[in-house]
Amino acid sequence: MVLKIGFLYFAFIAWGCLTLLPFVALREIGQGFYRFFGFMCVALQTLAIGLLLMAGTDLDPAYKNAAIALGVSLFFTLSFTVALRIRRQWFLWSCFTLAVVSGLAAIVYFPWLGQDHLILQAVHSFIAALVMGAVILAMMLGHWYLVTPKLSITPLKRYSNSYILLTVLTALELILNYTLFVGWGAEPLTEPGRHLLYGEIMFVLFRVAWGILPPLGMAYWIWETVNMKSTQSATGILYAAMVCTMIGEGMGLYLTLATGVPF
Repeated sequence: MVLKIGFLYFAFIAWGCLTLLPFVALREIGQGFYRFFGFMCVALQTLAIGLLLMAGTDLDPAYKNAAIALGVSLFFTLSFTVALRIRRQWFLWSCFTLAVVSGLAAIVYFPWLGQDHLILQAVHSFIAALVMGAVILAMMLGHWYLVTPKLSITPLKRYSNSYILLTVLTALELILNYTLFVGWGAEPLTEPGRHLLYGEIMFVLFRVAWGILPPLGMAYWIWETVNMKSTQSATGILYAAMVCTMIGEGMGLYLTLATGVPF
């Protein structure tokens, strides 16, 4: 299970960062920011595939297909990053689109193929990848203002607001999944719900206490400091939010694979 968690964790981060990268236009932020995240995504995808290769012949067929899809995404992500210097728009964005689509298949379809609740698992994976990508992009962009102090505050607003909205969406999604699998009243628990509630209750509390409540509490201050154009303060809060989100999503992956409940 550890190798599967590692694969999904790094693949989620890479896909989330890559997908949300164009929320700030290339002309607004400059080529350096795009190239930094392009190569970072390539490194994370390579690490994710390497973890699955360590499993050898014991690897599930679903994850073999996921590794192949992620390998395709890696190729096109690298092509996109290199093409930033070529400045051929049709080639650049074709590579980006193919990287995103193949990466999406690697995280929301193949790992959950043949399992129950495929749609719920896919939606959960989609949101988890985006929320991690959003907070990393926002935090790193906050640091980017040290390099380009004349940069407009608008890009940071976009990434920060995206992270806040995705954090709220994550909380709502977990409430929905808890209601569906565990319930709040006298309704009998489903088998995955019973496992979640009684077998993994400490991890559930840890997931909520680290990955949901602190980011929600910090959301207001992120929004306030960004609107005040206090980039250093916003970056500090975003760093703390990133740590909480990354821990929470890692715990969520464990719970999802251990219980079958997207959490």
